[in-house]
Amino acid sequence: MEAERPQRDVVVKKHIAAAIALLILVMGLGISGVLLFAKAEKQRDLQILQSQMNLVVDSRVEAVSGWLSRQYGILTGLAQNESLQLYTKLIEMSGADQPFEEDPAQRTYLRTLLSATAERAGFLSRRLGRPLPANVKPIGTAGLALVDPEGAIIVATHGMPPLQGHLEQFLRQVPLTERRLLDLHLAPTGDPTLGFLVPVFAQQEDEAAAGVIARILGLRPAERSFFATLEQPGITAKTAESYLIRRNGNMTEYLSPLLDGSAPLAKRLAVNSEGLLDIAALDAPGRFHMGMDYAGQASFAVSRPVAGTEWILVHKLEAAEAMAASNARRLALASGLLAAVILIGATLIVVWRYATSLRAEEAARRFRLSSERFENLSGFLDIVSDSQPHPIFVTDASHSLTFANRRMAEVTGVPKQELPGRSLIGMLGHDKGTYFNKINQGVLASGQSSTETSVFLDEQGQEQVWRSCHTPLDPTQDRPAAVLSTIQDLTDLVSERKRREQNTRQLIATLVGLVDERDPDSAHQSRDVVRVARQIGEDMGLDADMVETTVQAAQLVNIGKIRVPRSLLTKEGSLTEEEMRLVRAAMDEGPGLLEGIQFDGPVIETLRQINEWIDGSGRPRGLSGEDILLSAQAVALANSFVALISPRAFRDGKTLEEAESILMQEIGRRFDRRPVLSLLNYLNNKGGRETWAARTRS
Repeated sequence: MEAERPQRDVVVKKHIAAAIALLILVMGLGISGVLLFAKAEKQRDLQILQSQMNLVVDSRVEAVSGWLSRQYGILTGLAQNESLQLYTKLIEMSGADQPFEEDPAQRTYLRTLLSATAERAGFLSRRLGRPLPANVKPIGTAGLALVDPEGAIIVATHGMPPLQGHLEQFLRQVPLTERRLLDLHLAPTGDPTLGFLVPVFAQQEDEAAAGVIARILGLRPAERSFFATLEQPGITAKTAESYLIRRNGNMTEYLSPLLDGSAPLAKRLAVNSEGLLDIAALDAPGRFHMGMDYAGQASFAVSRPVAGTEWILVHKLEAAEAMAASNARRLALASGLLAAVILIGATLIVVWRYATSLRAEEAARRFRLSSERFENLSGFLDIVSDSQPHPIFVTDASHSLTFANRRMAEVTGVPKQELPGRSLIGMLGHDKGTYFNKINQGVLASGQSSTETSVFLDEQGQEQVWRSCHTPLDPTQDRPAAVLSTIQDLTDLVSERKRREQNTRQLIATLVGLVDERDPDSAHQSRDVVRVARQIGEDMGLDADMVETTVQAAQLVNIGKIRVPRSLLTKEGSLTEEEMRLVRAAMDEGPGLLEGIQFDGPVIETLRQINEWIDGSGRPRGLSGEDILLSAQAVALANSFVALISPRAFRDGKTLEEAESILMQEIGRRFDRRPVLSLLNYLNNKGGRETWAARTRS
């Protein structure tokens, strides 16, 4: 026995050595796996970063292209204006040597049209230097110009620079029938400026014979609205930026503001700068680049060409910031895995005899606890879903119900326990079931939630409005992909809203009728004010709710006349100062008659502000500028216009030209420029002049 013990010891030592060697081998393989995993994670993070940056650069290119398209659209709209084409043709037919004074009407109209468009669209000039004497024309850097085919200005806005130097060369280089972008350049003021050129075609019966009679050249500063297209909402990285570059000879030119404080067109770098990201972007746009940025920092970037320009849009992020979270996560992950490998190796020998039984016992205990928690949670969710006032159900890819709450059972008339396995068409009917099946099929395909508002007819033919929410449920081991749907019946809510809107319209009509009966000279005035106020509001770009607010306020603009004595309303001749004071007080108190009536928009506040002036000298509160609602500006201007052209007992109505002149003189004092230009646009370009001329004749 004693002789066999050394032999057994040798065998045991060999087994121990083999176990240790195996453990070392396993730990070595584990460490190698950790390092390979960290490397794979880094590559995956780079791919994710590239995808995110591609989304950003694509959205910024789309935003820049959209901004350029809108500028072309503004000039194209001018070029397609039939009055502009007609007057340009008339001026062309008068001959090149025709004196300016012999066609002032055409040129005045064209200049007004160009000025209104420049004011509205931002083709505005910034003057150079100090104010010049009154008889010296200021030098501008931007504006709109109508140019004949030979390159001479027919008419231009104030501030349009002379067509010399690079502007003259640009006009000569561009074919007459093409539109073209005048690339970003510095104006004499130092402002970055863009130019746009579009042809004006003569409209003839034979479209094939239509030729270019003029071109419209627009110059505008590349101000905040243009460079804002490079800013991506939601970006939190401090070193992330998007900017525009172009090749200029052997230099890389930076066209937009940079994070280092460089102004547009202020920074240039040589194209042979070693390792510069922007050189790679110029040579191979559309790729993912790694290298040094313009400030010498290691960075990542993606680039895209901007169609119709020589620009390359670059979205850049410094590598240190881009990979900081990733590096920290990989370091923590690798450290944790290495610690886990070491810990497992250290404890494997100690616990291997007991691990199997203990793990099995622990797993059984956890399974029991898990099962109990699942049953409790399932019961709780059933209670919650059954307490909801709306139908809730789950359908699978075959459009069969897998779950439904108690409200769904009440709607379908089928016991809750019998609903699983039934089809939606069988439960809700062919129309509703088919409609919801189509929505759920789209939700399963896209993986995105959907909210829909639908109108059905019930058995009595009455409208039934449902709002439904459909949310995809990811598949699990026990359940395939499904859709969770909820239905909210909005029928009573929609009916109540329609009833309230109808009551409001009837109330307004009644009040307007009372006013018209008391003042025969202004009978039906509210109808005319409504028509003009609606046109002004829509032309100013008010949304649908504010346009409706403007219309309702216009209908009630004379509500204060209810408190004006009828003798004053029908008096011939001018009112005394005391009588005017009584009338103003009654008109100011008019909106108070509407207190307690619920409007969907600020109708009462609009009526309270119609006598406020833009310079602050109005009444009753002396509001000024942007403190006055746009709806109030529109109603006040429409009321003044209708009052001017309408005859009264003590005077004849003004002509349209006289009314326009009076209202233009009130810009900056009583009215803002925007509503007045919108009114002129309606009269001169949308048929308003013909409509009101016919009304005044009748």
